Amino acid sequence: MPYRNVSFNSRRDFDDPERALKGWIVFPHRNGHPLSAHEAHWIVLVHGDRANRSDPQAGAMGLANAMWDAGFGVLMFDLRGCGESDYGDFTGGWHERLDVLGALDYLVSLGADRSRIGILGFSLGAVAATLACATPGVAAALIADSAYCDLWSIIKERSRIRPWAADLLRPGVDLMLQMLVGYRLGEVSPERHVSECDVPMLIIHGARDDIVPLVHARRLARARGVNQTDIDSADSEDFWVVPNAGHTQGFRTESDKYVSRVTKFLQRHLAR
Repeated sequence: MPYRNVSFNSRRDFDDPERALKGWIVFPHRNGHPLSAHEAHWIVLVHGDRANRSDPQAGAMGLANAMWDAGFGVLMFDLRGCGESDYGDFTGGWHERLDVLGALDYLVSLGADRSRIGILGFSLGAVAATLACATPGVAAALIADSAYCDLWSIIKERSRIRPWAADLLRPGVDLMLQMLVGYRLGEVSPERHVSECDVPMLIIHGARDDIVPLVHARRLARARGVNQTDIDSADSEDFWVVPNAGHTQGFRTESDKYVSRVTKFLQRHLAR
């Protein structure tokens, strides 16, 4: 792919300074000729926790190449604290959403039309992208792969803390987070914010995900308003469970089907 190195800032927030983010951009082509940013349809790839823009577990480079072959421009970048980007504390997706917003703002600064931009996030990146899309009008389509539906839920599951103990601990954790980094656990909840998301959304999850259990995808789909029949079938336009796939392994497990579904979803929802 004829990529370029790029650098841009995260979106500024009152409790978080701008961060310099590094990435790669690949302009799409038509008949061998590159398209302008305004003419192009774009996909922004957002990696998961403890990864970077090339995210080998998710197969990000192969996916980027496949989407470029399908005619999309591609922007892939390192979240704060990852790869070559500026340092930043892990916040479960809350401040990382500002990185996603910064990436979208960067594309717009090049001339891209927000109605022609889709986002595909993996795990933490999917959470950050979902929270970013709770801001109206930032993009035209969202694909969330292997997202957890709620930060506190995943913390409880991983720590195996007893429910009564979790209820006692949560107020203290909330207070500590508010004092240290300016947000509360309830704010890092795609399940809570997904109803504010004004863009079409495709939820993808691996049937064998042992890091973020499948129940998170089902909860997110219900909160989004996906009907129960489609959730049960696990194979619809808005909700797809990839058989035999682990955490963020959908593309690596079912590459052709994955690219086909993502491409068709974006073609349906991005402006012509």
